[in-house]
Amino acid sequence: MHSKARTGLSIVCGMFIFVFFAGALAAFLIGQSQARAGSGSESGGNSKCYVCHPSLKTEDISTIHLAEDVTCDKCHGPSIEHMHDEMLMTKPDVLLGRSEVEQLCGKCHTNHENPEKVKEFEEKWAGRIRPNGRAVTSDSVCTDCHGTHNIDKSTTLPAGQSQEGEWVAAFNGRDITGWKPSDNSSWTVKRGQITAAPPADGKGADLWTEAEYEDYQLAVTFRADWPVHAGIWVRGRGGPRVEIFDSKTPEAFTGSISLPGRGLVLVNLREDLFDPEGYNTISIKVRGDRIQVWLNAEEIGAVRTISPLKGQIGIHVSKHPDSEANEIFVREVLIQKLDKPK
Repeated sequence: MHSKARTGLSIVCGMFIFVFFAGALAAFLIGQSQARAGSGSESGGNSKCYVCHPSLKTEDISTIHLAEDVTCDKCHGPSIEHMHDEMLMTKPDVLLGRSEVEQLCGKCHTNHENPEKVKEFEEKWAGRIRPNGRAVTSDSVCTDCHGTHNIDKSTTLPAGQSQEGEWVAAFNGRDITGWKPSDNSSWTVKRGQITAAPPADGKGADLWTEAEYEDYQLAVTFRADWPVHAGIWVRGRGGPRVEIFDSKTPEAFTGSISLPGRGLVLVNLREDLFDPEGYNTISIKVRGDRIQVWLNAEEIGAVRTISPLKGQIGIHVSKHPDSEANEIFVREVLIQKLDKPK
């Protein structure tokens, strides 16, 4: 009887000791894992990010910061759900718009060490495209000059395709050289931005490129006195127009596409993609009869249209019934010509 009791007690003690050591081992392994994940000096500091963003392994901003133990999560947050989303539908915890870049960089980089070199650099590159595909203007932010740290669907060709042409700044930041306004409009350049309001007669106003384009990619960065009704003509007045507006009937938002005489042929139903207080970028890829649109690097969709296969690019503004100011300010227009599809 006593022997059975001692045997049962031994089993209970053995189980207790096993559970204790198993828990201690698990806690130790978790601590080690967290320490590795939080240290940029380890070789795997950004390893999980590289799975989907392999270009960051050699990109200047990410590699320079990693050497200083500043990993991706320091700027973009832990982003656990983003890392585990194999469908790539969940965004990082923190995404930065152009207006937020300088503020973030300024937390560590208070100013340039050599202002004279900076001035010389700006004079050399003013109005030109940097190797990272961004133009240097008076309103440039840190990432326009440093690195290629902008994971932007609007200016990146699909994997496996070579870049067919250099991004060219269609707006020089000083005047409307290369553009032609419609007869009933007055377009000006103020503080490095193309500025326009609809004429008093209530008709729309257009600013056209002097050149015509066939297949190309386009990126237009702008802001507006909201509410506004504006747009971007893709292939002349008879072609599609990417709208900048809020429509109630039918419900549609900036990034929708309309065709003269036919109305909306592609509808953006996401109001949250547009910032009415700041700058926004509409990106358009035109190839053959296919028009593809992004708003602030989020794809709206694509549509095939019956329209001219060649035409001018135009900026449009018309009177909005609920707005007196109704001005639009265009800061940057970039165009990249595309080769004909094989």
